[in-house]
Amino acid sequence: MTDTLTTIEPLLRTLLGAESTRTLITTFAQQDWADDEITRAQERHPDVADVLYHGFSLLTATHERMSTEFVYRAHARELLERVAAGQSTKPATAVEVALSLMQISLATPLNTTAFGLYLRMWRQAGLPDVGGPVTDVDDHYEAIAARGIDEFESIARRKLAEPDRVLALALCDGSHHGEPVVCRLANARAA
Repeated sequence: MTDTLTTIEPLLRTLLGAESTRTLITTFAQQDWADDEITRAQERHPDVADVLYHGFSLLTATHERMSTEFVYRAHARELLERVAAGQSTKPATAVEVALSLMQISLATPLNTTAFGLYLRMWRQAGLPDVGGPVTDVDDHYEAIAARGIDEFESIARRKLAEPDRVLALALCDGSHHGEPVVCRLANARAA
């Protein structure tokens, strides 16, 4: 879908304007990434593939930086892993915590514990190595502030939680992509 939009982007810009066109293309790209991450999660967890199929509604971007593919995908992956494990999807993801810390760091320097949490969340999210002369710097922060980082992580995930981010259980009509399936979330009335 994104490729089609990109080919007609000049026309869209004329009709909708640059900002609306950019938003539309980003939204459709995120939908493609979400579908791909769901498929990958289903391959990793075939025993709950039917439940993961319904994970799309959980994968809403919660920060403008999630318009970047690797950031969005890391966020989506964590949520889908939680679905597969039967865990709550409400607490903030590692990406959400890292993005909050990024915003805070633009206003004020992070203390040792907060920076250690930033590094931990970056690593947990599987975000790319930023390079530089110091490697494994997060190990040093963990060594000197692990207990505080644990506490900050717990607080951040709770404070940044999305209380409405829950799997919609009653939406399945017994078909996925138009094909009849056996789905444990299928509405009994649809059968």
